[in-house]
Amino acid sequence: MTFYAWTISKPGRKTIEKVGHLDELRDYLRELDLPEIVTLGAKISDHGNYTQKRGKLDELSVTWTKIDG
Repeated sequence: MTFYAWTISKPGRKTIEKVGHLDELRDYLRELDLPEIVTLGAKISDHGNYTQKRGKLDELSVTWTKIDG
C-alpha cells in the first residue's frame, strides 16, 4: 500500500501534518468540511499542491508527497 506525507493548512485552524494512506487524507478533508481535491477517483501524481483562494478567510492549502509504493 502506498503512503503519502501530507499537510492541510487553513487560516484559523491548526496545520495538520500526517503520514498515511489517501483514504486517511480523504477522511480528514470530509471531517473538516473541506473539498476532496485529491480524490474524485482519479489517479493522483506522486506529489502535488492544491490552493483554494476565495478571500483571506477561505484560503486552503493541501500538499502531498508519495513516500513509498
